[in-house]
Amino acid sequence: MEKRLKHIELFSGCGGMSLGLEAAGYDLFLANELSPMAGETFAYNILNEALEENVKPKDTLWIRSQFKKNDIGQRLRENPFEAFHGKYTDIDVNTNLKGKLLIGDINQLLTIFKENPELVLKIRNEGIDLLSGGPPCQSFSLAGKREKDNHKNSLPLSFAHITGLIQPKTVLLENVKGITSPFTVNGEKYYAWLEVAKAFALEGYVPVCMMLNSKYFGVAQNRPRFILIAYRLDIFKSVLKKYKSKEKILKESYNFYKKVKKYSKKLNLVSIKDLNYYDIENDSILFDGEIFPKLTHTERDFITSSEAIGDIRRTQLHYKIDQTKGKYANFLNDIFPRNIEANSYIKNHEPRIHNFLIKSRFRFYQVIEQFQNGLKKGATDLFTGKNISEDLRDKLLVEFSHHNLLFKDKHTSREILMTPKNINEVEELVKLIPTKKHSQRALREFEPAPAQLTIPDDLCHYDSEQPRTLTVREMARFQSFPDWFEFKSKTTTGGKMRSFEVPQYTQVGNAVPPILAKCLGDLLKEQLTSYNNG
Repeated sequence: MEKRLKHIELFSGCGGMSLGLEAAGYDLFLANELSPMAGETFAYNILNEALEENVKPKDTLWIRSQFKKNDIGQRLRENPFEAFHGKYTDIDVNTNLKGKLLIGDINQLLTIFKENPELVLKIRNEGIDLLSGGPPCQSFSLAGKREKDNHKNSLPLSFAHITGLIQPKTVLLENVKGITSPFTVNGEKYYAWLEVAKAFALEGYVPVCMMLNSKYFGVAQNRPRFILIAYRLDIFKSVLKKYKSKEKILKESYNFYKKVKKYSKKLNLVSIKDLNYYDIENDSILFDGEIFPKLTHTERDFITSSEAIGDIRRTQLHYKIDQTKGKYANFLNDIFPRNIEANSYIKNHEPRIHNFLIKSRFRFYQVIEQFQNGLKKGATDLFTGKNISEDLRDKLLVEFSHHNLLFKDKHTSREILMTPKNINEVEELVKLIPTKKHSQRALREFEPAPAQLTIPDDLCHYDSEQPRTLTVREMARFQSFPDWFEFKSKTTTGGKMRSFEVPQYTQVGNAVPPILAKCLGDLLKEQLTSYNNG
């Protein structure tokens, strides 16, 4: 029987990374997540634990809370940034952390570890193979000149410190593409990804950095992501010895590591010239399954929007998990199997209710998304009230004459799809459906979905009969979650609560695609197996 590896996940979210790693052969030892809303989803799907009112959880513990252990309803609604002041905690030096989800601030978890070295020793003695997570990093720098009063800037450092305490064999950090863009503080330029790499090097880990895109690994989404893999020094030397063909890349990382160690008190001497990250768009030949994950898809066979959600597009129907007709959905359900009751229905697929103006606007987006040769911009200018030339008006009318827009019959007030007779009808329609949002667009039926999945109003369906935003389930399909994976807590949020609530749409949008996590897990498992057998 194949030996399974052990992993700890920080910033675990709703469980996308853990789900993928489980399929790759890892057993979860411990997880930490700040948000109780995302934690509820994680507990339900990864730990098989439903968090219910007045029932003390077995495997879900709060680092700190203002509410008692059996007051789960209040804990699930608690602002995690106020939980810091709570007097209740579920953790002490005698707590068995194996298989547990710890809900709360990672900095408080780090404090517990520092104050209880025997707790850390127990974890270290487990021989953790992988520590994973995706902390916010966008303006992180080790120089201390960070964006003022932004608590997020301490999170990558806390992640690195916990790494140093636990000493896992490898580290996997996932982040948005924006981490590679420089930011300036007091006239000095910093690169967050480089600063993060320095932080792990200081803890004794050699970093290898890359820019991936989920679409190359069978995810139905055009989703660029920065990935940092950091190897404990003994593991790195094993990898360097095995993968001679990547010696140049690995030695660059090793030289960076040694330079950080040498200039640990003068880290400004370690610059962007000392370490490279490898972009899958420019260096695809390197992504062969040795030190970078192996591509499973190319532009010829990217998973499209239609393949991902076409089989569940009619939300008025109820779809059974074990009877789905979607090839992609069945693939996900096979990769991430789970025993489910026969005839179980797909959940999280309730549509949001839209009025005529919103539906008509979405239909307009669906139509112009199909326009070619610059006419999409012309149609957008028309929509936003800009002046356009007569020649462009004529061209747009020709294009619109091939499509139906959503009008309201003046006599019956019925909503009808029909082709506009002239450009004036189009102009009259767009005057009725103005919007201040410039990020809205429709899916393209035969392309992967775009990356913007956290805000539900930014995207609408591609189907002319479905002028609506996507459901949570559809977004989950794009993120490569299987249909049995059920998202908990409220569907969406707004107002002041946006600052701390993580509803279902946000949980999905923030998640690591499980398929991508599995590919990364497979890569590291191969490397670790070689080390363990060495």
